[in-house]
Amino acid sequence: MERDGLRFLLGKDCIALCLALVSTNYAPAATQFRVLYSFDCDPSGCGPTGGLVFDDAGSLYGTTGGGGDADATIFRLSPSSDGRWTYSLLYTLTISQGSAVEPSLTLDSAGNLYGTSINGGARDFGSVFELSSDQTTTETWTLTVLHSFDPFVNDGSAPWDKVILDKAGNVYGTTRDMGANGGGIIFKLAPGTGDTWTETILHDFPATPHDGGLSYAELLQDRSGNLYGTTSGGGVGSGDGTVFKLTHTASGWKETLLYSFQGPDGSFPITGLVFDAKGNLYGTTQEGGGHNSGTVFQLAPTATGRWKHTILYEFPQFRNGGGPVSTLAFDGAGNLYGTAAGGTGPCSGGCGVVYKLAAGSNGKWTYSVLHRFTDKSDGAEPNGAVIFDKTGKHLYGTAIFGGTYNQGVVYEITP
Repeated sequence: MERDGLRFLLGKDCIALCLALVSTNYAPAATQFRVLYSFDCDPSGCGPTGGLVFDDAGSLYGTTGGGGDADATIFRLSPSSDGRWTYSLLYTLTISQGSAVEPSLTLDSAGNLYGTSINGGARDFGSVFELSSDQTTTETWTLTVLHSFDPFVNDGSAPWDKVILDKAGNVYGTTRDMGANGGGIIFKLAPGTGDTWTETILHDFPATPHDGGLSYAELLQDRSGNLYGTTSGGGVGSGDGTVFKLTHTASGWKETLLYSFQGPDGSFPITGLVFDAKGNLYGTTQEGGGHNSGTVFQLAPTATGRWKHTILYEFPQFRNGGGPVSTLAFDGAGNLYGTAAGGTGPCSGGCGVVYKLAAGSNGKWTYSVLHRFTDKSDGAEPNGAVIFDKTGKHLYGTAIFGGTYNQGVVYEITP
């Protein structure tokens, strides 16, 4: 895999990586960093692109896009009292089940894991799958393909991010490509009898200037069941991407554009969204902003029904991070955390950073770099989102490269 960052994976050049680095630097915050596991490609997998998910016992689950005996693996890291973590290979997917399993997994209350593959499946256009355990003393995991995408019947193709679940066990997600208009879809999978699942296309992006298209991002659901997400393209104006809301009405699902990016305010949003306690939305754009290096933004609802857009941070230079590539995470104090390309090291444009945005009482946000990856034992290209453990004291994430075998790592950061 080439090392030009996520932009290479997405098939679009990252203009901001070509910007000259300036001498100004931000001192990293005082943090503790350690590698929990280094991948060796065979048999443990290589290139963990997505983030991680915790179970109730404190074990971490994740995916690799390659390695093992086929094209993708699903793994678990279990903690022990001495601080060590034990790696377990839970499943190696075949091509017919899915390949390029790069997004994060989703865990339900019964301990079942749900994931997507960009390629593979019955028709090689991607799949949604469930991995379940029999919960016996001899642990056995069984993978069931819930849906294989087929664009030849106006279905979507290439689900790039994780799925989410509602209380009834329905699965929701997006595809980047295809559908009736070629701009991707928003889909729902409803469980039926046995292992049957029924797909419903909730929205078919029309690929027009008045709607979005090409969604790379996971969905976000509010308490009323409304869905929120981003598209990397489309929108009113310059076609720099959108934030949308999908509302369930008596006549079906209705999409509303909450915001259309224009470039200077951000461009090419590829990550999901998060809510704060007040109902404000937070997200990132990989490009655009004053330096074309990406932004962190807030969308606040108003009494008129419109959403007010505010740039919380514009990445000024890739030496301190730029081109944010992961969905944000909140801590208990309302600070935001994420990952971005750039930083120091031998990687093209930088090896990546984990950053923090601290909320100030004056409405301003302070940016700091928690860790700069160096493409050595600590890893490189942390494209997956970071998550907190139950204590809220430790962050966990993955990096695609680096580590002992240069095949990627799982890391822990104590801010």
